[in-house]
Amino acid sequence: MPKSAHIAFTITHQDTHSAARIGLLRTKHGTAETPYFMAVATKGVGKCIGPDDYAETTDGLIANALILSIRPGLDVIEAFDGVHHFMNYHKPIFLDCGAFQMLRESFLETTSKKGIHFKSPFDGKRFLLTPEKIMEIEQKLDADCVMALDDVAPYNATRAQYEKSLENAMRWGALSKKYHTKKDQFLYGIVQGGYEKDLREKSAQWVREMDFDGNAIGGVAIGETRAEMFLAINASLPHLDPKKPKHLLGVGSPDDIVEAVSLGLDTFDSVYPTQAARHGTMFTFQGKIDIIKGIYAKEKGPIEKGCDCFTCRTFSASYVRHLLKLNEPAGKRYATIHNLRFMQRFMEEVRQSIKKGTFETYKKHIIDIYRKDKHHPTHAVGTNVSKKKQ
Repeated sequence: MPKSAHIAFTITHQDTHSAARIGLLRTKHGTAETPYFMAVATKGVGKCIGPDDYAETTDGLIANALILSIRPGLDVIEAFDGVHHFMNYHKPIFLDCGAFQMLRESFLETTSKKGIHFKSPFDGKRFLLTPEKIMEIEQKLDADCVMALDDVAPYNATRAQYEKSLENAMRWGALSKKYHTKKDQFLYGIVQGGYEKDLREKSAQWVREMDFDGNAIGGVAIGETRAEMFLAINASLPHLDPKKPKHLLGVGSPDDIVEAVSLGLDTFDSVYPTQAARHGTMFTFQGKIDIIKGIYAKEKGPIEKGCDCFTCRTFSASYVRHLLKLNEPAGKRYATIHNLRFMQRFMEEVRQSIKKGTFETYKKHIIDIYRKDKHHPTHAVGTNVSKKKQ
């Protein structure tokens, strides 16, 4: 289906020493320069932070279409002419289809060839999420980039489960494309296949043949080792269309991001920076710091010298620490603002290094200060996602 002239993806710079590149993702809600990181606003909001803060700390968001269709409900958001106006946030918004909730025992009932059988955690009602239904939801929510319905197998699945999951993902992905008719919205196909190299290759080849508007790699950062995560990524990327925007779902650690950027990925999302902030882990350009430690009890300066975020311009590290130790929502908000603005500044530096031809040096620097376990490739990523019992 021909797309609107209002949306496009254009590569403007290519690194000479890696697959890293700069692109322009043009949407009807603005153009974002890639690579960039987007905050996770699952319910149309984050924890202790909202669209007013997002406007100053992010280049885009990702929300959850399934969750929003349950609460507040599709009819409510339609009354506002889409999720942007409902949230009063006017930069690009991605929508996850909601299949990730399969990993939450409070949601998942079972799967069938038709789709995913869920139980609402809000009222206990059971419903079937099909490709046709999620395309109806995502198009009515009117976000800029949306995901096809896929099947996410848990980290500790068997090969047979990964094969069944991939079969579903391909079936539902084809139907998603059939039912997606919105010309001013990117539809992303999602690569699955667990940590089986041949299944990832098969999935990526299929995604390319389907000619989606964008490509995403899913089913990673759910408790696997870093080596397994990059096995899945490396097996997928050679088979995806290099001219299409490529999104990596669920990865938000700076060291993993620069490594993924070097492989040619363009956009990222994760709860990790905001989740870490609420527990006192602050991201800085010298590495992570634990602001709860006693050495910050009387620190009169900001969390990070030179940071221009609202928190660092306004409060001392000591005060933010005090609020966090009291478990005050304000403290969690101020810490989150800092980490999100750090991620925005960090991605700005990534893009500048690509343009200047110094990306490989910058990549090594970030990995050196953020990957303290860099000599231990079995370190798990995404450990806050529970593993389903088999």
